[in-house]
Amino acid sequence: MSPFSYLMTHPVYFSVNRKTIGRAIWIGLFVGFLPIPMQMLVAVMLALVARVNIPVAAIGVWVTNPFTMVPLYYLAYRLGATMLEMPIEPWPADFNFSAFYQDMGGIWIAMLYGGVVLGLSLATASYILFNVVWRISTAYKYRERKQKRRSGRLRKVKPITARAEPGENLPPRPPS
Repeated sequence: MSPFSYLMTHPVYFSVNRKTIGRAIWIGLFVGFLPIPMQMLVAVMLALVARVNIPVAAIGVWVTNPFTMVPLYYLAYRLGATMLEMPIEPWPADFNFSAFYQDMGGIWIAMLYGGVVLGLSLATASYILFNVVWRISTAYKYRERKQKRRSGRLRKVKPITARAEPGENLPPRPPS
């Protein structure tokens, strides 16, 4: 891991701001809908390239966790098959893996196509929703802070000046 130590200590990959978090959510959700192995690794690599928050991108792929994987991938398959005008294969009554792997070529193409469409649309919708919520939250906090300042509960910080007030003890100046 020593070649990657610079990347892991760079502050942009762990910063928390609207741009890095929003883009990391987009990457994580998009990759989460792709029916590919090692989704977290793909999300981390894309996060490195896009210079966004790595942990958020890696956690975002868990939208397809073991509980939601089957329904979401089935939805992606149905969407992809409908868009590609392919016949939708019914679930076989006597399921065996050999028949499943023989039919996997056509199923996988439809699932990948549907996953890309679902991933793009849901990741973009989540990105927009995240930005709206972030901006509303920031505006609310700013308005609250402004009201506190007006009511006198939050005092303004005096700027630091170079001159000392009379009576303050300052260290002696060095001889010039």
